[in-house]
Amino acid sequence: MQFCIGQLWSMHHKEKEDKIRENLKLGEENFKIIGEKRKMEEELRFFKVDFAKMVTNKEEAINQLGSARLAISDLKEKIEKKKLADHGCTNLHQVLRAKAEKERDQLVLERDQLKQEKKKLEYIIFYMIKQNHGYKDKVKKLKEICDEF
Repeated sequence: MQFCIGQLWSMHHKEKEDKIRENLKLGEENFKIIGEKRKMEEELRFFKVDFAKMVTNKEEAINQLGSARLAISDLKEKIEKKKLADHGCTNLHQVLRAKAEKERDQLVLERDQLKQEKKKLEYIIFYMIKQNHGYKDKVKKLKEICDEF
């Protein structure tokens, strides 16, 4: 009977050691996963900063482009006025109408270009958010797996 109890005790002790080894292995894997998660979060943080800089630079470029276009339109207006004064054009109404239509067409083109740029930026933001959710889902799955053990 003592022999059987001794064997049972050694089996219990061995099973306990196996569980400890398994828990240690799972702990090491969990540590690696947490390290990878931190690296991904850091990369995402840098990506967000770079993206914010890119958006700011793009906005500045758009503002400068708008200023340049306004200056060009003012210069064109002055040139047209000089041409009209030189030629003694009597039909000022038609000239102003044509000029207004040109400006309107130009503004429509600029608006369309800005809309396209906005759509591109929205797509980039959507893609980044989608990736972020994917990373979160992976981390949740890994956490669930770790919690199961």
